[in-house]
Amino acid sequence: MPLKVILADDHPLVLVGGALALRNAHLDVVGEARAADELLAMLDERPCDVVITDFLMPSDRGDDGFALLDTIQARHPILRVIVLTMVNRPAALQSMLARGVLGIVDKRSPMDELAVAARAVYDGETYLSETLLDILNEADDTSVAMPGAELSPREKEVIRAFVNGQSLQQIADREGKSVKTISRQKRDAMRKLGVDHDSLLGDYVRDHGLL
Repeated sequence: MPLKVILADDHPLVLVGGALALRNAHLDVVGEARAADELLAMLDERPCDVVITDFLMPSDRGDDGFALLDTIQARHPILRVIVLTMVNRPAALQSMLARGVLGIVDKRSPMDELAVAARAVYDGETYLSETLLDILNEADDTSVAMPGAELSPREKEVIRAFVNGQSLQQIADREGKSVKTISRQKRDAMRKLGVDHDSLLGDYVRDHGLL
């Protein structure tokens, strides 16, 4: 059964192009919204697996994208959320992830990337466009720790493999991912574990039974 996706964007060309790309990848687009309030109403009425939403859309409550994400999280806590955006400020991207967003896709990327992102987040992965990965990786020195946050299945796999002696390149080759993606998953896992150095990672993983 194909993944059920709701797509939201206030730009008609993005909405039409995104929906077409998803359908061409054999995903079931069960709803298309053009405003934040329309999206929230649609989510209450139509079950879906993944929602892909623009960050800033017209709303009766203003254009605050974070308020939209908070509302989606409160009403549908297990829904996989992908943000489609041109925002590239590290603090804003990190705040999206901290709010439970699993995927962030750069609007300047090909629309085909939406289906890749949807399948990845449905499997529990964190997905970011390569351009956004570069931005976040460069900003990692100022990243805020998130101790206590739950690791995704993919983050656990990456940490186990790394602690067992595999390099990021070896993990990337095995998983069919880019090294940037694997590096991001490792760093996100370390932030969630509250560990700031590789030398401490092995001890933490062993002490907490994560192997």
